[in-house]
Order: sequence, then structure tokens, then C-alpha cells
Amino acid sequence: MGLVLWIDQNAFVTDLLERVYKKKELPFYTLNSAEDFTYLVDDLKPEVIVLDSETAVRYQEALEKQYQASAALSEVPVIYLGNKDNLGFVPKLLGEIQRPFNPFDVPTQIEAMYKRLT
Repeated sequence: MGLVLWIDQNAFVTDLLERVYKKKELPFYTLNSAEDFTYLVDDLKPEVIVLDSETAVRYQEALEKQYQASAALSEVPVIYLGNKDNLGFVPKLLGEIQRPFNPFDVPTQIEAMYKRLT
């Protein structure tokens, strides 16, 4: 599987997952804000975006504008992290990861969700 773009304002969780992915030598890129990231989608071409629901709600207006302006972003499958309320504007839902979760299981969970898509 290709690059996972993880968007989560929780620095502790993000750092831990970054270490898990690095140890497994899997492609992984993190952001702590959803304010402006469409340029990264264009540049990095992630296979999947994991979007923390609290981060998404915090930046909801900016996220909605980005989805309206970027066809490339709308094509990337999204996995919600947590509650998906108020995130109906995200067009390509792939699945959900509920908290609490085991960070060492996350790469396998994401890959299994992605394989169902292909």
C-alpha cells in the first residue's frame, strides 16, 4: 500500500503512529491541522487519508472549501478517526477507526480497509 496521510491535532498519537510506521518501513506523513493541505495531496498523492474527527470539526469550514476546490482531494479515500458526525461533506468514506485503538494494529487495519476498496 502507498502513503497514508494522517491528519490529527493530537501530537502524542501522531508521533506514536509515525514511529510504528517508520519501524515497519511503511510510507506515512502527518499533519496536525486540516487548515490547508490540498497541495500535499497534489504533491504526495496519498493512497488514503486518516482524518481525526475532532481535528476535522475544528477546521470544518476550511476542509469544506478544500473539498469543493480540489477534485484530487475528493478522490482520495478517507478513514475517520473517531466520531464521523458533521463530516458528511467528505465524499469518499472508506471506514472508521474508533478510539481507543492499539497503534500497532493501525497499519493492518488501514490496509484491510483499503484492500476492500480495490
